[in-house]
Amino acid sequence: MAERKFLNIPLKHAHLLRGPSQLAFDITNRCNFRCIHCFNRSGENEIIKNELTDNEVIEFIKDVARLKPLNLCFCGGEPFLREELMYECAKILISHGSECSLVTNGYLLNKKRAKMLAKIGIKNIQVSLDGARPETHERLRGVKGSFKRAIDAIKFLVEEGIKPGVAFSPTKFNIDEFLDVYALCKEVGVKELRVQPLMILGRAQLFIEELVPTHYQYRKLVKTIYKLQMSDNQMELEWGDPVDHLIRFRNLCQHCVNYVDIRADGKIVVSPYIPIVVGNIRKHKFSEYWDAGLARVWELPIVKKLAKEICSVSDFIKQKVYFEKDIEIDIIDNNLIEREVFYVNG
Repeated sequence: MAERKFLNIPLKHAHLLRGPSQLAFDITNRCNFRCIHCFNRSGENEIIKNELTDNEVIEFIKDVARLKPLNLCFCGGEPFLREELMYECAKILISHGSECSLVTNGYLLNKKRAKMLAKIGIKNIQVSLDGARPETHERLRGVKGSFKRAIDAIKFLVEEGIKPGVAFSPTKFNIDEFLDVYALCKEVGVKELRVQPLMILGRAQLFIEELVPTHYQYRKLVKTIYKLQMSDNQMELEWGDPVDHLIRFRNLCQHCVNYVDIRADGKIVVSPYIPIVVGNIRKHKFSEYWDAGLARVWELPIVKKLAKEICSVSDFIKQKVYFEKDIEIDIIDNNLIEREVFYVNG
């Protein structure tokens, strides 16, 4: 055959990847909280009516494990509501050389569970802490006693040699407590503190006036974070940008995205923040979707169009994801990704 040069390096890389390096898997959307800022309306969205069974989850995890991703994060909902299943999945993945991480509100994370996490080898655990006082944290979380339970969860993890991370969601009423949250995290042994602008999606859209900080509050917070980043070598502080991947994936990485998000009902989404589904592991194996070009779904015009509508966090208000039905396509059934074959010298 005639020699063909690589015209697009990212597209070449998509063919070299045997699987994604990072996966986020909502092991459940059931939740013991009803946080007023929850971007996916955990505990009351339509997904909880049709979640994958335990057997379906295990088969999915076995399939993914063979692709040897660097990390799979158990998200939700609250992952501890499917505790034993999560442990079984983590054991499978870790036995294949992958790492596992976990995000939790911390309410169910007691000393016994911290010991189990350490024993299994789940090392990266993020606990939500949204204030320096019970009144502030619990105003957002809606559960009395949740502040103390979150602090205790962090301490249990530290006792087991796990370095927990903390996620802080800034709101109009807690943003001025950030420095106190930072000090509290240092006090209890947290080594990583992540902050990003409030996601105006899902339940947060019902509480906009109560939740969304002013531009001045955001500027003040970002300046504070940057100053701390310059002066503190012990704490890893991160100011995240939830819009970044929507811009970067559609422009710079459209031919080779190595991150995948899977919902609790088996649907594969290009981003949890836009309402488009590109497959379902109940129809085909995850590995089959990967072979069909899952890394290249950001080439699709419909994906680019929806992502392009969001240029800043304020644009999320336009999205009715988790309220209305998604746009559903299937890259296998609809043969949406053009197969490319590359030839190199030698």
